[in-house]
Amino acid sequence: MKKISVGISPCPNDTFVFGALVKGYVDTKDYELDFQLLDVEKLNELSQKDVFDVVKISVANYKLIKDKYFLLSSGAALGKGVGPIAVSKNKIDLKEIPYKRIGIPGRFTTAAFLFNYFFKPKGEIHEYPYNRIIDAILKEEIDIGILIHETRFVYQSYGLVKIADLGTMWEEHTSLPVPLGIIVSKKSLGEDFSSWMENKIRESLKFAYSNKEKIWDFIKENAQEMDDKTINSHIETFVNSYTYDLKEEGKRAILRLIQEV
Repeated sequence: MKKISVGISPCPNDTFVFGALVKGYVDTKDYELDFQLLDVEKLNELSQKDVFDVVKISVANYKLIKDKYFLLSSGAALGKGVGPIAVSKNKIDLKEIPYKRIGIPGRFTTAAFLFNYFFKPKGEIHEYPYNRIIDAILKEEIDIGILIHETRFVYQSYGLVKIADLGTMWEEHTSLPVPLGIIVSKKSLGEDFSSWMENKIRESLKFAYSNKEKIWDFIKENAQEMDDKTINSHIETFVNSYTYDLKEEGKRAILRLIQEV
């Protein structure tokens, strides 16, 4: 049985999509899928070193690895109204944003690309794991934080305010959904394997929708925000029809973004 290394994030959308595969509810026959759960920026960095056979990456990172990895049509995080947001303690005029101290969830993330694309920052840029950015704002290490994943749902409970919606800005600029994260597989494994992996991800997603309770503990133990309502909001926001199949519109959105990187 061939072992396949798979890197995904611990975020609820990934654990929901892949939960049935991780827990063995989907038959993988000739392949043993060996999962590692890591922060998305760590996955981006490791993908550049060819560490994983299958890996979740930021779309902005795909340009750097597309010669070695196929884009899979399932498992993506992409849509409208799902993009990164910029938040701070107080309202800040949009013209002042480029000159502030900014916290990003990694320089290879789509969030960082979108912020750079629209605001052309001229001040300090600080990198943090995405779940540390709110804390960095509260401690006044930075003036503005770019939030992704669960943190974009809870910032108001910390007294923070939204000053820009990068996803909405992208949608208005391109008339396309914002492409955040994708699943890729090594070209060296062949197109047949990539098609097989796409279908297994779809099987896992179908299982998750029908048997959420069987993978809920796995989702919850890996989530950074433990509140059930926040976890469910995260899944409902980032897992959608594009996750099952990118379709032509999803692929156009991805192509447009990597052309701009």
